[in-house]
Amino acid sequence: MNKEERIQKLISNYGSFSRRQVDKFLKEGHVKVNGKVAVVGQKASVNDKIEINNKIIKFNLKHEYFLLNKPKGYISQRQDEKGREVISLINNYKNRNLFTVGRLDYNTTGLIIVTSDGELSNKVMHPSNKVKKTYLVWVDKPLTKEIILSLKLGTKLDDGYVTKKIDGFKLINNEEGKVMVKMIISEGKKNQIKRMFLANNRKVLNLKRIQIGNLKLEGIDVGQNKKLTKSEIYNGLGVKYE
Repeated sequence: MNKEERIQKLISNYGSFSRRQVDKFLKEGHVKVNGKVAVVGQKASVNDKIEINNKIIKFNLKHEYFLLNKPKGYISQRQDEKGREVISLINNYKNRNLFTVGRLDYNTTGLIIVTSDGELSNKVMHPSNKVKKTYLVWVDKPLTKEIILSLKLGTKLDDGYVTKKIDGFKLINNEEGKVMVKMIISEGKKNQIKRMFLANNRKVLNLKRIQIGNLKLEGIDVGQNKKLTKSEIYNGLGVKYE
């Protein structure tokens, strides 16, 4: 493959950094193409010698796609000095340029996508594609009608942002000590669901993602993964691919 592409797209698609990260590296002068400092918008191909912070990028032209059932106690960052990377649950992960699509925090469990395809990550995270994520939420106290309405139609978060109308809501149990709901959202604000409940004076005790698009968690044991093809993952998410 020798097609030239904008360097941000090239590295995020076949390397191991997001477009946002590459933009930052470019603006700070940390990217070189064939020995020369690169600029935003510059085009290059995988045949060029591309360096970030003087380290040559090894391009992965054959992407891999996994659905992983994240346990508690793991994080979504690619590197962690304590060895808590969720991608470490996949064999030989250090040599496979793998990263997670989006994040689940330390205590949140369930479905997460692991891939080497930066373009997939960009498509899933872009608001215009409105990829739906389904969660099971366990809450500390019963929910009032007012709280349910706030969760459904829009909640003002701690930073002043008002969430958009959610895509689905089902109250599974509203008994004291057993409160459980199913929520579907297509927004992706950091810790959004936990912050939505906190803004309504409720605390999330446990949070589990069970579905992304049409891709489901069922059949994947905790800490295990399932490998998919490119068409299976893109079609399951409802996003287009070249």
